[in-house]
Amino acid sequence: MAPYFQPQFDRLNSIMKHSLALLALFTTSLTQALTAQPEPSPFSPPPKPEVTTLESKITAVTVYADRARVTREVTIALPQKSNRFSFSKLPSWIDEGSVRVSLKAADGAKGEVLDVQVRRTYLTAASDEEVRKAQDAVQEIADQLSELSDQGKVIEQRRKHLESIRVFSLDKLPKDAATREVKVAEYTDFLTFLETSLTKLNADRRALEIKRRDLQPEQNARQKRLSELNSRARLEERSVEVALRGQGQATVVLTYLLAGASWEPAHELRADEKGGKVNISSHAVVRQSTGEDWGVAKLSFSTQNLSRTARIPELDTLLVGQGAKAPVQIFQQQEDTYQQAFGNYKSQNRLWFNNNPIANKQIAIRNLDFNDAIQQKAVRTFAKLSERATTAHFHALADKAVPTDGQPVRLPIGELSLTRTERIVAAPEASLNAARVFALNNKNGQALLPGKVTLYLGPNFLGSTSIDFVGPGEEFSLYAGVEDQVKVSRVLDRSKSEKRKTSFSSKTELQASWIIEVENLADVVKSIRLADRIPVSQTEEVRVRSVKISPKITPDEKGLFSWDLALAPKQKRMLTVEYVVQYPSNYTSRRQTLSPNSNFQQEAPNPAPMDSLRLQIRSLESKF
Repeated sequence: MAPYFQPQFDRLNSIMKHSLALLALFTTSLTQALTAQPEPSPFSPPPKPEVTTLESKITAVTVYADRARVTREVTIALPQKSNRFSFSKLPSWIDEGSVRVSLKAADGAKGEVLDVQVRRTYLTAASDEEVRKAQDAVQEIADQLSELSDQGKVIEQRRKHLESIRVFSLDKLPKDAATREVKVAEYTDFLTFLETSLTKLNADRRALEIKRRDLQPEQNARQKRLSELNSRARLEERSVEVALRGQGQATVVLTYLLAGASWEPAHELRADEKGGKVNISSHAVVRQSTGEDWGVAKLSFSTQNLSRTARIPELDTLLVGQGAKAPVQIFQQQEDTYQQAFGNYKSQNRLWFNNNPIANKQIAIRNLDFNDAIQQKAVRTFAKLSERATTAHFHALADKAVPTDGQPVRLPIGELSLTRTERIVAAPEASLNAARVFALNNKNGQALLPGKVTLYLGPNFLGSTSIDFVGPGEEFSLYAGVEDQVKVSRVLDRSKSEKRKTSFSSKTELQASWIIEVENLADVVKSIRLADRIPVSQTEEVRVRSVKISPKITPDEKGLFSWDLALAPKQKRMLTVEYVVQYPSNYTSRRQTLSPNSNFQQEAPNPAPMDSLRLQIRSLESKF
């Protein structure tokens, strides 16, 4: 190297060595920085604690008219330091305000619940890859259908072209015939071309329709698959996270309310053919679409209305006489959290059933609307009990699985053994059939709830009836079928009955005389209660007078009365009822309404429903 360039070269070489050393040092420092664990910042959020999922079991359920209280239990070893546990995959329609958690510690163990949180989760969503594949599959079918649609447009253009050729040729043929000789072969060739073209066109169109028809089911299936994948991301679930601490073994108890369950009472009466014993078996008919199979949990049933929140009862001043009027306040605040849960049930239950592998899925979905109607009926029935300021609670007397398919399941809840008194009741104005009646006294401590009663006399099925609420110690009667051995009739005695105008006013008088006959066709004595009635007027316009009842008896304030008769075998009795009704001539034809500020009837363009007295008078008029 030339001496002139040596100093410059040495200086450049020194700079390059120094630069390489700095680069090596920087590379080493960068590697250490990337591999080193970062120190936590004092402002960064704490790491999320680990949560242990609990495998709990439903052990008890209390069913109400429109919901159920579910109890889950699981036994664990309590951690000495606070640890979090989760009851996961619960339906999204649990009432978050009703969630309760407690501990049942084993002997020598102790523990405490530190925190409870209800978290919203979603059913395991489909992966992006699954959704992408499903979308691609749908798009593939859509592209094929689009291609067929394009082919259809081409075929349509061919059809229009052939049509224009046909029209042009038909228009041109007469002109050609006038100017030159049209050869038959030429015209035949044209017709052959047109026929062949149209035949191929129609064949192509049919083939296109076949392809489109074959693709349609596949498109529906692929679209359904994509919809199912997308719907799973919208389906909510709930999990209850619990922070626990203690030592030893303990059972964690979780309770919550949720929508989708209902029950109604039903009874079965079996009477001995001989003797006076009657056995009444009561059942709870329960249906549930809560999304949880209850297995063989301990079931109980309540008529309590949970839509009223618990409050400390308070009374206000009861004022008598003049002065400020104290309003009567009944606190019936609806539970906001349950209303939200019920809204989730109505919006998500069908989606839940469609996305979960449950038995009888189609039956369960069909039962959803039907069970809503049953639930509303139960709510109305149990609401009537609250008017009597009473509730009832029953435990199931047998273990039976109640799946979440909405099918009815009957469970026994009580049995009564009572002594009956049989009597025969007849009301010939209402029916010419005499009815056998069991008169009973509920001397047991168990109430009978309103519901359907199925009747059996010995091995024979008598039919069905219904009862209202019967409290302990109350008397009640049950219809037990038609008494065929008793014949009754009620006819108008026309020789003593007439319709006439009064001579001193513009009123009409109806004189009615009824003959009632009752006959015992049996070979034994029959005790019969025969009921009838006379009109009762609650207006000054109508008067009822000249009442004669034979055998003599006094009607009550409603005009009702009854004879208690003992008929010997084959005996026949005749009874009579007579009365006169006086009323204005236009009483049954004019329109009627009630003034909002008066108790007197008025004529008005919008009539009110006709009262029973007016209907009875009109019925009597029709017989003359």
